[in-house]
Amino acid sequence: MQKYLLGLLLLWVIAGCRDNSRLDATLEFAGENRTELERVLEHYRDSGLKYEAARFLIENMPQYYGLRGAATDSGKALLLSMDVNGIILPERIERWQYQASGRMEKVYDARVITADYLIDNIDRAFDAWRKRPWNKHLPFEDFCELILPYRVGNEELEYWRQAYERRYSCLLDSVYRGTDVIEAAAVVADSMKKEGFMYNWQVSLPHLGASFLLDHRMGTCSDACDLTLYVMRALGIPAAIDYYPYCPESRKGHTWNSVRDTTGEHWGLWFTEKRLKRGDVYSDGRKSGKILRKRFAYPQYADASRDYFPDTLRVRVGDRKLDDLYLGIFHPDHHWVVVDVARVKGGEAVFPHVEREVIYAPLRRTKDGDFVEADYPFYFDGKEVHPYVPDQSRQDTVALLRKYPLMTWTAKYMNEIYHGRFEFSNDRNFGRVEYGYVVPDTPRVCYNEVVFPRQVNCRYVRYMAPDSTACTDLAELQFYAGKKRVIPVRTEAAKAENVINVKENMFDDDPLTFYCTWEGGATTWMDFGRQVALDRFVYIPRNDDNFIRIGDEYELFYHDGPKGWVSLGRQTVQEPVLRYKVPRGSLLHLRCLTRGQEELLFHMEDGQQVFVSNLNSVR
Repeated sequence: MQKYLLGLLLLWVIAGCRDNSRLDATLEFAGENRTELERVLEHYRDSGLKYEAARFLIENMPQYYGLRGAATDSGKALLLSMDVNGIILPERIERWQYQASGRMEKVYDARVITADYLIDNIDRAFDAWRKRPWNKHLPFEDFCELILPYRVGNEELEYWRQAYERRYSCLLDSVYRGTDVIEAAAVVADSMKKEGFMYNWQVSLPHLGASFLLDHRMGTCSDACDLTLYVMRALGIPAAIDYYPYCPESRKGHTWNSVRDTTGEHWGLWFTEKRLKRGDVYSDGRKSGKILRKRFAYPQYADASRDYFPDTLRVRVGDRKLDDLYLGIFHPDHHWVVVDVARVKGGEAVFPHVEREVIYAPLRRTKDGDFVEADYPFYFDGKEVHPYVPDQSRQDTVALLRKYPLMTWTAKYMNEIYHGRFEFSNDRNFGRVEYGYVVPDTPRVCYNEVVFPRQVNCRYVRYMAPDSTACTDLAELQFYAGKKRVIPVRTEAAKAENVINVKENMFDDDPLTFYCTWEGGATTWMDFGRQVALDRFVYIPRNDDNFIRIGDEYELFYHDGPKGWVSLGRQTVQEPVLRYKVPRGSLLHLRCLTRGQEELLFHMEDGQQVFVSNLNSVR
């Protein structure tokens, strides 16, 4: 027993020395502001946990800073110029980018923070912690991460706790007075949803800050998460920001919030989307492999996958010399983004809490520090591993229509044109129709050419949405008299949904811009200014421009395990389809060499491209 106590005492001494070195390093880093930090420590010298909380904040402070510069205030003013649809006029953005092109200055907390500010934050955080019944058994270390922090990102420092508590405390003092932290958070989130939040991704700004968000509900996903943290932490609800840094479907990351319940589990929260509910695991539908949680302490993240993914992945490893196996997810630039690592034991690597229905690549690390394929990529269904091993002895001829999955929202836009009607006439009122065409089905490609059975002489064209509930979503309309393109001189259309998606987009040769109106059953009327002799026309519904595009150059690859990606050649297409011979069972990647960034892995099944995506995609 004495030996055990001696060992425990030794651990405490070592830990104390380590903490003292970190504290000393921060005080040294603070420079002339050292006295402010020392005043906080002295203020809480005999206060027990408050002293430990002060040390926690100060020891981790050197990694935090705010960004200051002309672009911050002018950028906030730019956000405030959004119209009712959340759109900022492009000319305003260009003017702002030109005027606010200067560099942002990093202002490190340790060198400017005041003792009064830290003391106010600590005292109010403790008051919120002790006030709420669900925090009775909240561990101190979780309090430090989920309630105590004075900032959430790189926003400028400001007092915020009192203002947020005043605004929202009535929700927990009268509307909900129970002891269930998840229900309490749900009630608060319901109130926030009623207040609304306007999303905008047109400009990139530092974190907007507590005061701005309290008065103006607008910004990106990150800003919505910041707002939620300010509210929850001010009320004593332990909350965090969860995220994935990379998704192969979007090539981007995503953030949302989570709330810790009294059992230690976190439940994802996105207050603008749906109500927080215990047992309802949050997902935005995109693949990520693993989930991380932001921390105040160093390192600034922790693996939070256990709250999201119950499955364990087991990978057999044939290379006996391999000590560690890395797990990668796809990146279109033909490298794999590492999301996890496991020790190889008994010829097997075990990865707990890994997302199912994802394509992974087993990777090894070279002496140069690079990651290369250790074996064939595989699909993980939640239980079994299904490797993609190409059969070189059997070649299949395939017809490719896309380089990226067709998402449900894109399919919906394209379906709006189903049974839509085009009419051609010399009569402004269309008393006599020279030719009519009804779209027979939902388009399977974006470039749809209609060749007339005979030459059509007309001056006017109109498009009529199929019924009173259908919107008009048109990206391009092209009319041809022989090889010559004829463009209408005048177009009349229903009011556009916003100032960007206007009728002129139908004639700008860009399939990513479009005209959209929310008016159901609308008619779009066009005048060539004179009679023309047409022999064909092309319609392109609103789409994502990931179909095979005539005139673009493409290259198809298949994956050959440790040999990596192998090219099957390049093609410049003259029709909206690509044809290749591929080894059966291959994992494929189609790259457009002309334009675009959205590309995703797929395989062939019954002659169809099958993309591994859980964004409610359709084939």
